[in-house]
Amino acid sequence: MRKKLQDKMFELSYIFELLISVIVGIAILVLAVSMVIDMAELSFFKNGADSLVKILDDAIILAIGAELIKMLCKHTPETVIEVLAFALARQLIVGHAKPLENLITVIAIAILFAIRRFLLKRHDMVETPDGLIEAAEDEVHLSDEEIKF
Repeated sequence: MRKKLQDKMFELSYIFELLISVIVGIAILVLAVSMVIDMAELSFFKNGADSLVKILDDAIILAIGAELIKMLCKHTPETVIEVLAFALARQLIVGHAKPLENLITVIAIAILFAIRRFLLKRHDMVETPDGLIEAAEDEVHLSDEEIKF
């Protein structure tokens, strides 16, 4: 009984995550259309650099939203790291932070890349067509010429 209830709750939480990702997806589409309409107005560009900062901010927020959808649909450490990297990059690019804060953000991004590079071994796992993750069987064919000491 307890196991069935846990399975149902897990299934329900997965459905809620998908529903949230659909809502975020709809919001991204609406905001993307709104951004394009704003850019179509010639008066939008009278502010010069401020207009560019607004466009960059909006575009990066939309990219973070898209990464969030991927994270909700695909539960992997890589997607979490990508969302965090985009959020930090947004702060670095469009944020008006102090130099020390920028340095800390750059270090945080470097740590995320190091985690992805050294701690997440993607080549050890292969996704099958039905979505299951299996250990990869690397077939290496070396000729006698390549095996020289």
